[in-house]
Amino acid sequence: MIFVTGDCHGDYRRFSRENFPEQKKLTKSDYVIIAGDFGYWTPSKEQDYWLDWLDKKSFVTLFIDGNHESFDDLEKLPNKRWNGGTVDVVADSILHLRRGSVFNIDGCKIFTFGGARSHDIDGGILDRTDPEFRVKKKATDRSDLPYRINHETWWEQEMPTGLQMGYGELQLFRNNMKVDYIITHCCSSSTQAQLSNGFYNPDALTDYFEKLKNNVDYKKWFFGHYHDNKEINEKEILLYEQIIRIW
Repeated sequence: MIFVTGDCHGDYRRFSRENFPEQKKLTKSDYVIIAGDFGYWTPSKEQDYWLDWLDKKSFVTLFIDGNHESFDDLEKLPNKRWNGGTVDVVADSILHLRRGSVFNIDGCKIFTFGGARSHDIDGGILDRTDPEFRVKKKATDRSDLPYRINHETWWEQEMPTGLQMGYGELQLFRNNMKVDYIITHCCSSSTQAQLSNGFYNPDALTDYFEKLKNNVDYKKWFFGHYHDNKEINEKEILLYEQIIRIW
């Protein structure tokens, strides 16, 4: 069986037996996919505890990256080929699904592509290597505007490279532009505009997804990022805390 859910941000309590009773019948041949913002932060004792807790679950946890991950640390993980795509190995039963891969899981073809542009950075991106960092931080703190710190709470790798987007298109082409499911963190430009009533501007990634939306044959498209559970239309589903079975 394959389940999918939305952003966790390092909080995995939704996978407790009380909140996710289906796991009682699951094995390591079953999977739960998190649609970005898994919450892979800089290693700490707390994170180690929760990753160990999750690794010991009866199922295998799969996740795509969101815009709130420590990409510097993700990139240090060992990787391997798995079910037709490439994964980074967090633990035996926790795998990061890389951008642009088409995975064949028990006969189900799933295209995955993580990443998103952060919207909560009106105060800008600060850098500790900047000689004026302390001054700028104090000024930004007084402004009450949300900000991020480079390589601590924000990483430029949140947005994909042209090479990653091209790789994704190539993998889809090799699968005749047809998959069962698409799982991403953000969504296409038109869907984002509908969700936000035009509040969020399109970017290179949402435009890329708009192109895929118009050229790929798929059954359902699941995404997170916008912190809601909502069926946009018969093919696009926004997920947050809800866990649903797809296969």
